[in-house]
Amino acid sequence: MLAVFFVIALILSIWVNQWLLKTLKDTTIRKEDRSKLVRWAAQEKPAIGGFSFFCLFLIACSTLFLAPNITASAAYTTSSFYLLFLTSTIGFLVGWIDDAYIMPASFKLIGQLVCAAIMIVGGITINISGNWGFNAVFTTFWVVGIMNSINMLDNMDGITTSVSAVIILSILLVLGKTTTINQADTWILIGVFASLLGFLYYNWSPAKMYMGDSGSQFLGVFLAYMSIQYLWGIRQEETGIFSIQQLLIPALAFMMPLIDTTTVFIRRIARGQSPFVGGRDHTTHHLAYCGLSDSQVGIVFVAMSLLNFLLIYWIINHINNWSFANSLLIIAFGLLCFIGMQFLYEIGKKRQQANA
Repeated sequence: MLAVFFVIALILSIWVNQWLLKTLKDTTIRKEDRSKLVRWAAQEKPAIGGFSFFCLFLIACSTLFLAPNITASAAYTTSSFYLLFLTSTIGFLVGWIDDAYIMPASFKLIGQLVCAAIMIVGGITINISGNWGFNAVFTTFWVVGIMNSINMLDNMDGITTSVSAVIILSILLVLGKTTTINQADTWILIGVFASLLGFLYYNWSPAKMYMGDSGSQFLGVFLAYMSIQYLWGIRQEETGIFSIQQLLIPALAFMMPLIDTTTVFIRRIARGQSPFVGGRDHTTHHLAYCGLSDSQVGIVFVAMSLLNFLLIYWIINHINNWSFANSLLIIAFGLLCFIGMQFLYEIGKKRQQANA
């Protein structure tokens, strides 16, 4: 049944995006506000892809009421479904308003903090310690951080769309290994995954349309929520003490957006520049400065994301007892990826300066 729903959702996504492209083709960032933004592509394109994400999300949520075998599950009757729906809706609306009116960065930050607060009040927290206050603060940082990193990664054709799709695959992988599969969440994840693949047809380089902040903010809060529910729960010790393996799975799943955001924040602050001001200084841009085409940059990010997915698969299926060596090996891999990206960043920076 999930396979049938995926195919239907994929077809619907392609159709919705095609309809949006024809109907709202003039829905771009207002020309008088272009000075506030720094876009990689030279041509203006409609930033409406987020509508298709939210539309498929609503369809997936609505069809739950028509599927007795899913709605009968205990997981569906909990408040977690309504928390997901509320926070995802807020994320979409915050991004939509920002797309329409080019709001200050504080507007998005307030919306992100509201989403985090709703999750925490509803009991959706990252239980990384035995202290509820610390867990709440850490959860807030995670939600705000992921919403910003997904937003910041949306700077080149197809990058955020494809990376987010692989993150959903990682979440589905972990969800499938749990003893009690949440059928409702699986259904919704499949729906959003199909919406990303359908949109990717129009978003891969050369893109015909962008997702806009409505898409990146929706994806950010959606992925943050699902990762808290499934990726942050993998640990051996049931004590309240922090365990390193609990951090590794989400870090691997979100490695590419986290590397990009961390790189941009560190380098902009070092230059005395606000990290929230846009620019062509992302890891994606510097790969292009190295000589890669937009499509090749996208392939690099997809390949790295799939490599992380395979590593998560290996961890889930072959590591029964965590050891210091296991953790050290995975941490070393992450550091190698980060250092390698910095090396390529510097090469791209030098080539950009040489060509200036």
